[in-house]
Amino acid sequence: KTVARLPREPWIPMGDKVRLRLRQLDIGNKYSHLPLPKASVLIPLIVKGGKLCLLFTVRSMALRRSPGEVCFPGGRSEPRDRDETVTALREAEEEVGLPAEQVEVLCRLVWVRVSKVW
Repeated sequence: KTVARLPREPWIPMGDKVRLRLRQLDIGNKYSHLPLPKASVLIPLIVKGGKLCLLFTVRSMALRRSPGEVCFPGGRSEPRDRDETVTALREAEEEVGLPAEQVEVLCRLVWVRVSKVW
């Protein structure tokens, strides 16, 4: 499951149109009950220089799985995570140091199964 988020910065205005459109895409916890491996990613939207940008990470070359790949922060759920949103927030804080309290949840998007194609 994918979670769209925006860091809350009082000096960076976010257009109401963007917020409204993303909130219209919110699926809530519609698919949380499915018996699938639980993992989440955060899609951090940041306004930089007046432009809306995405924040990606690059996986360490020392990792066994997918070293050096460009990705969104995220990972597997842990037993203490109450839902996919909490998983995405925890992983983003662990991976890029983004504190959950500085994030505004805009929407939760439908999950997708991803596999390597190369």
